[in-house]
Amino acid sequence: MAIEPSESVGTQLLFENDRVRVWDLALAPGESVGKHIHRLDYLLLIVNGGSLRHIDPEHPENDRDVVFKDNEVKFNEANGGTVHNELINVGTEPYRNFVIEFKK
Repeated sequence: MAIEPSESVGTQLLFENDRVRVWDLALAPGESVGKHIHRLDYLLLIVNGGSLRHIDPEHPENDRDVVFKDNEVKFNEANGGTVHNELINVGTEPYRNFVIEFKK
């Protein structure tokens, strides 16, 4: 049975109004965040970069590691709903970013 993705795209919701939603995503080495879905276009503001492993238990061939750098900024389109399966900090340092979702 497939697990439905969470609407929580971070570890803590910091702010929300009618235009934006701001999440904190903080992961210590070895910590993970479960399956979630991005329904809105968003910016990632990477504070403390590191290596994250994207794990797709239903399709392990899609597993991949992504390296983020300190102070990096990335814009991502949700394209109607982008699902991320488990994310694990596989680095040796804490990882942290802010996710800013743009409401339509």
